[in-house]
Amino acid sequence: MASFDIGTTNVKGILVTDDAGIFLEKNIELKVIRHGDYVEQDPEQWYDAVKQIAASWFKVGIKAKDIGLLTFSGQMQDCIPVGDDLRPLRPAILYSDGRAAEQSDRLLSELGERDIHERTMNHMDGSLTFPKILWLKEREEETFRTARSFLISSKDYVIARLTGACVTDPTTAATTGCMDVRARKWVGGWLERYGVDAGKMPEIAPSDSVVGVITAEGSAETGFSQDTPVLCGIGDAGAATLGAGVYEEGEVYAYVGTTGWVAGASSGYIDVESGAFNLAYVEEGRQIAIAPLSNAGSAHQWAVGAFSSGSGRTGDLMSYQMFDRGVEQTERGKDDVLFLPYLNGERCPVQDANASGCFIGLKPTTTRERMGAAVLEGVAFSMRQVLELVTPKDSGGGRRVTLIGGGAKSKAWCRIMADVFGCELAVPKDSQYLPSLGAAALGFRHAGWSGDYSSLGQIFKGLKEAVVYAPDETLRAYYDRQYEKYKRIYPAVSPLFAE
Repeated sequence: MASFDIGTTNVKGILVTDDAGIFLEKNIELKVIRHGDYVEQDPEQWYDAVKQIAASWFKVGIKAKDIGLLTFSGQMQDCIPVGDDLRPLRPAILYSDGRAAEQSDRLLSELGERDIHERTMNHMDGSLTFPKILWLKEREEETFRTARSFLISSKDYVIARLTGACVTDPTTAATTGCMDVRARKWVGGWLERYGVDAGKMPEIAPSDSVVGVITAEGSAETGFSQDTPVLCGIGDAGAATLGAGVYEEGEVYAYVGTTGWVAGASSGYIDVESGAFNLAYVEEGRQIAIAPLSNAGSAHQWAVGAFSSGSGRTGDLMSYQMFDRGVEQTERGKDDVLFLPYLNGERCPVQDANASGCFIGLKPTTTRERMGAAVLEGVAFSMRQVLELVTPKDSGGGRRVTLIGGGAKSKAWCRIMADVFGCELAVPKDSQYLPSLGAAALGFRHAGWSGDYSSLGQIFKGLKEAVVYAPDETLRAYYDRQYEKYKRIYPAVSPLFAE
């Protein structure tokens, strides 16, 4: 089967065999459109990337007829209005775009925080899809009126182009602000109240359900065989959770991509006052408790550009290697340089779209290498905060955290995270492809390759080789002190952000 993970920075495609083997993996880089605080992306990039990856497979001899199933994961919480031809009516408004703060404030005021929490088991803010749809209604009325559907995930758009079906999965739908998390259905009364046609919302289908087959047009454009089944797929957080082998109560992992999160499987619901989310998992009765970070790999990329002699572009491997080498050569534990990594605002453990990054403790002796290390430490401190939100209180000091995503490729950063967390950090081989493998897991039962998701999670754990980073015990006291200071930075400077 073919599996695609459509993120913000890259589209990753893999072919998967019946023993969960990955081969012919391929990455296509994407561009983000920024206008001030607006963050957008051209959906056609996503579809074009899938076409390019497919073409690369067929070029080396893969036959379209040998690909029996397509499955997807993708960024969530977007607003992607499409017309009758399923082409985008405007650039997609991404998850990290908080333009709809005014609309979310109104929803909070009029619907009430208690009712919102009770129905969605999540908070309401301007980054969610529902407020963004209302923003379109008020600011771009023609786009709102002519839209056939408001899609939510990048993978939803590609599926629509391939099959003609406007669908989404429960994990993705949980990030909209208008799905009843228990019923896994849209809250029709809210949509009607605010003038949103429920028929323009994508159908919520189980992640592992076949939602259509590749049409003649989709086949002609991509090279995949007509009538090949296509699964609904799952939002990136769900795919990463599956790929990490996290399915049982209390299991936890961390993801570092452009943004990041710490998540665990749960049969209950986490308190969302801190900005954490409850996402519907692949099967009913099970949730993903997830604490999202707006700043993770994006802060790393900024630091590489600012403190390395290279370009700092995502694809400039040399710049990243030079930066990491400088960080590794920096002596840690000797100063109090701290960095608040809120370069793009933050949504957990604080919710402040106006927050920004700042250094504390710079001195004439501070080097750019030390500033670079402080950036990586700052993200690690932020991750430690959210790790404490989703980790069971009785987990104790024997906890091991699995780390996946592109950020796990930085050995210097992995060492820092192990030291800051104060526990072992396990980085599976090829962890950047685990969301794609997690999406592929949705099709294993269709192909007759595996049974339930719990046993599949155990299989994934057994398959993956992992590099384990142990914390440096000589730095434990230092990082515990630094962490306590770090937690005091935002409360101290937040009044400046408000101005």
